[in-house]
Order: sequence, then structure tokens, then C-alpha cells
Amino acid sequence: MNITKHIALSTALMLAGITAISVAQVKPPPPEALTPPPEALNPTLVYFTRHADDVPELVGSDPTFTVTFNNCNADGSCCVEALNSLGKVRAATLADWFEGKGITRTLTHVIASHKLRTRQTVAKIANLAGLGGDLNGDGTPDGTDVDQAPGDGVINVPSTPAECDPGWTSSSSVRQPQIDYIRNLPFGSRAVVCSHSPVLYPLMQAFGIDTSDPVNFPKDSRGRVSGFNNLWVVELKPVVDSGVVTYKGRLMTHVLLDFGLDATLTNRDYGLGSGRGSRDDED
Repeated sequence: MNITKHIALSTALMLAGITAISVAQVKPPPPEALTPPPEALNPTLVYFTRHADDVPELVGSDPTFTVTFNNCNADGSCCVEALNSLGKVRAATLADWFEGKGITRTLTHVIASHKLRTRQTVAKIANLAGLGGDLNGDGTPDGTDVDQAPGDGVINVPSTPAECDPGWTSSSSVRQPQIDYIRNLPFGSRAVVCSHSPVLYPLMQAFGIDTSDPVNFPKDSRGRVSGFNNLWVVELKPVVDSGVVTYKGRLMTHVLLDFGLDATLTNRDYGLGSGRGSRDDED
């Protein structure tokens, strides 16, 4: 091999080595090499609970036992449901429990669904947490939330549909929006999530929590949350999954809130049949 060919070959090999080094340098790190940011060391806590006892607003009845409800959609398949008298007492007692445990002032988010009964259940908690309501006494709500009740401190997820809007009549419709919202909570958040009996266990399952234990996760005959007096405290820790930082959940405790309240209505058929007044999911 002459000198010219030798020099050309050596140069080509050297350039190839430099190119290989350059490619190696820009190759992204494997997912396992990624770590959550420093602020993620502070775990997120979520307090999951079901809304309190509720009933559609009764407008009137007649001797034929025909009842009329208020705020229903055109075909009567969905009516706005508010807390009944027992539900209002339960909601107030729940807020007092949070306050007595010193939790309210640690809260960063109070979350409900688009259904009135969930917002009513946690409105006092949001107020005690200083997140909303008329905090300065000027008659105007002071929270930063912009949704069904702007300024009350309760974040409706989803925020825009009304309770009986098409596509949103079932409580199960809130499942994915609430999963997505929780997934994007800032690291270190402290949140109350008030949702529905068909939704709460899937919410926790979405973060890797096994809800099969009948003691910690009491269920009715359809596998949904049983009763109105359960509270689940869940720790969410950031983990790396396929190169993306996300949350992994762990049940810290299940609290059975025995407030000594009287028995409540659990079968909300109201004599109208499935899907009317009670809707078909009794949530």
C-alpha cells in the first residue's frame, strides 16, 4: 500500500471513530437513568371520599303518587341532585373532622366532579382551607377557581359541563378527566377528591392501588363504594415509567368516619324506576 492510500485509510477510520463517538454522546439516556426532579421527593397526598347523602329536588306530588322533580333534562333521565338534610350535616361534620385533625390548612386542592352534590360536600372544607369562599367578608367569593361556582375554592373536574348535559349524565363520565387531573397535580400537593361510587375505586386503581380488600374498600353488590362514610388517604410518589415521570399510589389508611348520624337513603329509586331521578347508576 502506498503512502497516499495509507493516509486516506487512516483518515477515514479516524473520522468514522469521531462520528461514532458523536452519535454515542447524543444518544438519550435509558429510562432507568432518569430520576424525578428534586421537588418530587415530597410525596403528594390525596384524600378520596364519596359525596354525602343526596336526593333530587322535589317540586310536588299528587294523590296518584306521581312526583315531579326540578332541574331535569328533557327526557327526565337525569335530574340535578343536591345534598339532603342528612347529607348537609354529614358534609359539615366532615369539614369539622378535617379541621380538627389539622389537615385543612395543609390543603392545596379541593376537587369535586361537575355534579352539584360533590361540590356541596366539600365546599366547607375549601373555605376552611382558605382556598375560596367569601374570605374577606365583602360578599364576593375569593377563590381562584373558574368553573361552576367561581371563587368557592372547589375545583370542578370536569369544569364545564352541567350535571345533565348530553354525554355527562352518568357519574362514570368523570372518571378519565379526574384521573388526568390527579396525574398532573404538582409534586407535594395535598388534595381532597370528592367523587362518586362507580368512580372512586377506578381512580385509585389508575395509580396502581389494589382495591380488592373488602375491609379497606367496602363494596356494594356491583363492586362500587358502599356507604357515605369512607375516607381513603393515598400517598402518590413520582416514578419513572417509559421515560416519563408519573405517580404511583399507596394506600396509607382507610378511615371509617363514624359520625353517629342516622341511617341514610341508600336505594334512591324514588318509585320512578331505573334511570329516572336516581339515574341508572345510583352514584
